[in-house]
Amino acid sequence: MKILALDVSTKSTGWFVTKRSCGIISPDPKLSFGDKLVLFRNEIDQLLTKYKPDVVVIEDAYYRPGFGSIHTLKALVKFAGVAIEVCARHRIKTEIITATSARKHYCGKQEGAFKKREVFDFFKAKYDIRDWTFQKHNDLTDAMALSWGYREIQRSEKKSDSKKTRKQAS
Repeated sequence: MKILALDVSTKSTGWFVTKRSCGIISPDPKLSFGDKLVLFRNEIDQLLTKYKPDVVVIEDAYYRPGFGSIHTLKALVKFAGVAIEVCARHRIKTEIITATSARKHYCGKQEGAFKKREVFDFFKAKYDIRDWTFQKHNDLTDAMALSWGYREIQRSEKKSDSKKTRKQAS
């Protein structure tokens, strides 16, 4: 299964297909909000055309007091909506997952949440990525985490389904 994962942001959207096929969508800050959405739509369309993923995993946006404003949340939801619309036009399935859910599945940490820096350090060490810096590449590792977490969620759901089937057959 080929996955395109998106760590959606109004300033720096990380995207990940493989370690060698990943990047950042960074609209010029001088663009109007509408023009940023148009640019984002075009970039997502190009990624879907080039990589032809089976599923696009998008980080869920939610409001947490002390972490941004409700205005940021509203903007993120609009960007995610554009991504979902483009995927629908391409007939590509989308999945929305929280970063916390993804992190829990790939790192096995059930209690508490991994911080952005811990996610970055985890993947940098796992893939021996020496030339990435946190300031420049943390959105990439967040997208990587979404992809990895989605795969792990799918695996655990298949295991759970197979256990249920065996139990019913007994």
